[in-house]
Amino acid sequence: MKFFNIFKKKIVADCGHKTLKKDNVTAFGESCEIAIPISNGKTAYCHRCLEKMAIRCAWCGKVIFIGDPITLYSPRGEGLKMPDYAVLYNEEHSSYVGCLRWDCAETGADRAGFWHPPGKVFRVATPLEMCLHNLQSGGNGIVTIKDIGDFKEATKCL
Repeated sequence: MKFFNIFKKKIVADCGHKTLKKDNVTAFGESCEIAIPISNGKTAYCHRCLEKMAIRCAWCGKVIFIGDPITLYSPRGEGLKMPDYAVLYNEEHSSYVGCLRWDCAETGADRAGFWHPPGKVFRVATPLEMCLHNLQSGGNGIVTIKDIGDFKEATKCL
């Protein structure tokens, strides 16, 4: 914890813990800063609980924090054994939660959702699904996405 954080006002989250509006979370050896949403002076989770909700990418093993964009890929090839830490999203299609890092995901167009509290997939349309919807609605099939990792932009067409 940073020294100056001692003097900042803390909020009691619904989980029962005190937390700051913005703080670092650490999981699986990686850290990032997360600003929690506050509504009417309240928030659902503290940063320590958010740390516990982090998972590892089924494909590269790197951490996926709450709020990160995710992919949903299925294993290719017979007999591919998934790591024990891999999070299964859909048993019927055998799709697993993966990250959207440059060195892992095949393309940013594979963004299929976000890792969301309390540790689950918040599914949104992939950019390809958005294009198909645009075509079916009489459009030209062109969709412009400014930030593939922006939750608000991804959910505006829901």
